Amino acid sequence: MKLAVLGGGELGKLIAEHTSAIAVLEVVGFYDDYLSTSYSDSLPILGKIDDALSDFQKGRFDLIIVGVGYNHFDVREALYNKFKDIIPFATIVHPSAYVDPSCIIGEGVFILPGVILDLGVIVEDNVLINTGTIVAHHSRICKNSFLAPGVSVAGLVEIGSSSFVGIGAIIKDSIKIGSQCIIGAGSLVLKDTKNQSIYYGVPARQIIS
Repeated sequence: MKLAVLGGGELGKLIAEHTSAIAVLEVVGFYDDYLSTSYSDSLPILGKIDDALSDFQKGRFDLIIVGVGYNHFDVREALYNKFKDIIPFATIVHPSAYVDPSCIIGEGVFILPGVILDLGVIVEDNVLINTGTIVAHHSRICKNSFLAPGVSVAGLVEIGSSSFVGIGAIIKDSIKIGSQCIIGAGSLVLKDTKNQSIYYGVPARQIIS
């Protein structure tokens, strides 16, 4: 299956590199409104974002995935919503990740090397879970969220939609992280968090709402 990446920046490149470990997928290039050249002659910029639909209809690729990171959450979500009903999204799990058979994984999800998803975990659409993150039993990662490397999520946690959890953060069991929330790097979350807020520290405290 041929895969195109929406976004040719650093995250797009990362997705392309890790997808090379999956034999059934071939990355053919990127769609990007701001770049005209790619980092690799073999993986070109195929066109602007709006060119993707016509290229899909011509058979240039079979699947897409969003390659825009947490610094542009609005763009990441908008790209997914733009194409979700007209072009199939890939769901990509790196071969070194462990995903329990009971897990439910949505479309447009990218799971990087060394991730562990335990019993009954639910990962909704357009989520990225970065290297070495652990999500314990019966937790839920809601749509459009982004977990940085080395995050530890205990059991029965819910991370709200369009939220970002920074590198090395730890979330205690049965915690609910609000939507559009940012958890700073290295934070220890012991209490529920509000929507549209930033939390940081050990223990994590709200610093911006």
